[in-house]
Amino acid sequence: MLKFQEAAKCMNGSTAISTYPETLVARRYVLQQKLGSGSFGTVYLVSDKKAKRGEELKVLKEISVGQLNPNETVQANLEAQLLSKLDHPTIVKFHASFVEQDNFCIITEYCEGRDLDCKIQEYKEAGKIFPENQIIEWFIQLLLGVDYMHERRILHRDLKSKNIFLKSNLLKIGDFGVSRLLMGSCDLATTLTGTPHYMSPEALKHQGYDTKSDIWSLACILYEMCCMNHAFTGSSFLSIVLKIVEGDTPSLPERYPRELNAIMESMLNKSPSLRPSALEILKIPYIDEQLQHLMCRYSEMTLEDKNLNCQKESAHIINAMQKKIHLHTLRVLSEVQKMTPRERMRLRKLQAADEKARKLKKIVEEKYEENNKRMQELRSRNFQQLSVDVLHEKHLIGMDENMERPEGRLACSPQKEDKERWPGREEEFDEPTSENLPKSQPVPFLNLSELESSVEDTTADLGHHATYS
Repeated sequence: MLKFQEAAKCMNGSTAISTYPETLVARRYVLQQKLGSGSFGTVYLVSDKKAKRGEELKVLKEISVGQLNPNETVQANLEAQLLSKLDHPTIVKFHASFVEQDNFCIITEYCEGRDLDCKIQEYKEAGKIFPENQIIEWFIQLLLGVDYMHERRILHRDLKSKNIFLKSNLLKIGDFGVSRLLMGSCDLATTLTGTPHYMSPEALKHQGYDTKSDIWSLACILYEMCCMNHAFTGSSFLSIVLKIVEGDTPSLPERYPRELNAIMESMLNKSPSLRPSALEILKIPYIDEQLQHLMCRYSEMTLEDKNLNCQKESAHIINAMQKKIHLHTLRVLSEVQKMTPRERMRLRKLQAADEKARKLKKIVEEKYEENNKRMQELRSRNFQQLSVDVLHEKHLIGMDENMERPEGRLACSPQKEDKERWPGREEEFDEPTSENLPKSQPVPFLNLSELESSVEDTTADLGHHATYS
């Protein structure tokens, strides 16, 4: 398939159209240079006489209608219709289409920076790699463009580095020659086409093609930007197909963030339904954070960069990012504009009530968290105090047992010794009590006052005896 931006690959090797000096096409486009040719026709670099200053250079894709069969004519017309519906800073701009002398012509934006494949090969031959921030910036630009297409039910079907072009260091998606507009409820196309290195498993297995297949191809481009090589390689078409369908998911080198690697691996899931959409990827916290940084940097570029084209492209990117970030808000506003004044007033009241409810909910959640934290602290303190009390009580009980233990041993030691010595004769000996003592030996009654008097008399006698001795 002939590429719109063949100039991206053969600027140095292309030859000037000396045979067409000042040739005018459609009384507006002056042929400047032949950029390439293919099975469908020829691509030229042209100058637009009616364009604004600095925007004169464009690309003309010329297709001979006489050499096309009806299906190819429809395909060329479809390409023009698709491009006419797309207006995004990360997509090659379509300007016009017309028939000129049995030739179907398409005029598109010119990208002077060549295609991404050439850029990768240039760095690879020089032994260099792209800076990490550059890769993430380009990846976000491609996400914005792919999401823009998918929102409009357009599949690219042939996303690869050769179809990605650079202009003022910004990536632009081109070559929609085999894109398909999804009509009605038909979400899958069944034609097998494209480059095997970037094709999804479901496309190779003839299971159809949908937006998630473009996501797979985009992941392959991300891997290629990081590793300077294809994600799936092989010595033959079949070996590449087997790796894509049955092989392991490749990973990025450790020098790249784990978040970026996780995103790429999710995009390369064998199951299309498990792959994230472009919009879902843009909402991932890591990508969203990078998106905010890019917006700040692009804002500075528009103020400081003296390059008018760079300023313009940066401004377009900022606008696209803002639309994506506030997409829901913009959709709501578009619906509001269709309402009557009374409906708008009611909507404002509902929005105010919702806002108040959100604030109250936030306050309740904060209070709940605060109370929950306090309860946990109180439980922790009570548990610690309870533990201390239990330990203290155990300590006191232990002291009481130690103080009571000697008396118990003296009273029971003869019995215990007898039990240990005669383990089978415990029942033969009864503890001496007033009941089992003989009647001739009554239990004596001790009077404390008499006992004290007896002790004093004994002490006095001992002292008297010591004096005489």
